[in-house]
Amino acid sequence: MTDTHPLVWYASGKLAKLSRKALSAFNGASRGDVLIYVPGFVFWEIGLLLKIGRISLQESYRDWAEHLVAQQGFDIAPFTVDITSEAFNYSFDDPFDSVITATAKVFDLALITKDRDISDSGLVDIHW
Repeated sequence: MTDTHPLVWYASGKLAKLSRKALSAFNGASRGDVLIYVPGFVFWEIGLLLKIGRISLQESYRDWAEHLVAQQGFDIAPFTVDITSEAFNYSFDDPFDSVITATAKVFDLALITKDRDISDSGLVDIHW
């Protein structure tokens, strides 16, 4: 499972920002050796970041998203009632952190993230 910032860094070629462990996971997913779930809310957050100009991609958002999920090693983790219910229990300042963390918790997967608030919460295993 991935948080927004590691996926953006990987997609935009800012690989030096990733830990070796995170980069290895993304490279493995690109080869189809491992599966990384991308929470549906990550796609929404990336779209908003593009819209306000905080990030850029080398292709259109739609093309980028379609190319990502067409790869064997990436899949979308849907936003469900279980995830919503779990996210309501969290008190992160950033609502995206709540939903992304809840998605990892419901799927029982480690989360690729450098986010200190999420790491310090102890709610999910961190893969960094």
